[in-house]
Amino acid sequence: MPIINNSQDPSSPLFVTRNGRLLTNYDLDLATGHAYSIDNTPILSLTELGVTVTRSNLKSVGTLHGLEVEGDTLLGGFAFFNSTYNRIGIGTDGPSAAIDILENNVQTIIGSPRTDISYIGTHSNHDLAIITDHQERIVVKNNGSVVVNGDLHIAGTLTVTSIVSDTRANRSQSLTFFPDQDASVFGLGLAWVGEDRTRQLTLTAGSILRSTESFDLCEGKEYSIGGKTVLTSTELGGSVLTSSLTKIGTLETLEVSGTINASRISLNNLQLTNNGIEVERLAKIVVDGADVFYGDRYQVVLGDISKQTNPVKVFGPLSVNINNPDSSVDFSVNGDVSLGGKKFTNGTVAPVEGTWHIGDICWNKNPRTSDFVGWICTVSGSPGQWSSFGLIA
Repeated sequence: MPIINNSQDPSSPLFVTRNGRLLTNYDLDLATGHAYSIDNTPILSLTELGVTVTRSNLKSVGTLHGLEVEGDTLLGGFAFFNSTYNRIGIGTDGPSAAIDILENNVQTIIGSPRTDISYIGTHSNHDLAIITDHQERIVVKNNGSVVVNGDLHIAGTLTVTSIVSDTRANRSQSLTFFPDQDASVFGLGLAWVGEDRTRQLTLTAGSILRSTESFDLCEGKEYSIGGKTVLTSTELGGSVLTSSLTKIGTLETLEVSGTINASRISLNNLQLTNNGIEVERLAKIVVDGADVFYGDRYQVVLGDISKQTNPVKVFGPLSVNINNPDSSVDFSVNGDVSLGGKKFTNGTVAPVEGTWHIGDICWNKNPRTSDFVGWICTVSGSPGQWSSFGLIA
């Protein structure tokens, strides 16, 4: 029977029971904390559906925190999940492996047909390509042949049934070794492996060809450098002016013009060797009673402290703490310098630490328009007070 508000206004709240159902012409708004229930079982609250609600026709949901599906599943009309065989098919509803992708009539599969092997490739009669940068690098043809487009590096043993090599006499290239980011050409060359040992001709890191065997030239042949003979079977070449011979035969004549070179000359703690001059404790050079050079393990001094007006001349670029100085400048220093008692440094801002004095300068190493050439210390201290100078217009 109808339950009607006493008002005759048709828009008044109306509750009607019909065929065991309660109808109303108004929205129902439950208080917070309450839910809609059936047979004392909540089926809809403010934040969730009841656990007894197992089916719906939802076409849109929010972000899911988890998803569990029992049975076959179809996503987007092209991704099929077969729950019977635990397989996924993309573009096909009959996957032949754990993952089966059908595109452009090519069937690509990933799976394990038995317990001792894994499969990846084409299930259809098509080639399989491995690509990088959208370029085919390795192609396995449907007839079993393999094509490698690029360099092939093997960190291990290559075992083949047969090798077809290029034996043409008119080949256009010699045997060439190229370095890459993982290895250099040093240590490479030719090797002859025998039962007793390996014989090699290789390139060393010092760019020297090193052989484990002796070289035996044919009669009448010679060793040359730069087109000049340096050694024949009977004599040294005319361009060979020095040697490290420790024993010679009977000389018919001996003529010396200039200094006699020896491997080592010892004078007390002074040793003259092929590598230079070696001394113990300290080295000192004195000219007319004045020191011009002094050096020990702690310091090196040029000039005499008592004769500071004597000039010290350097011809050529001079550098301090720089292995490879810029040859276009005459003086290079890797660090701060002091000129006339004033310290010069550089940075992106004025110094914020250290002890500084009036007149010290910090050059701006990142100058820009409307910025300053640098900063000058106007009040000594740690770090003192600094003012910018040299507006860059």
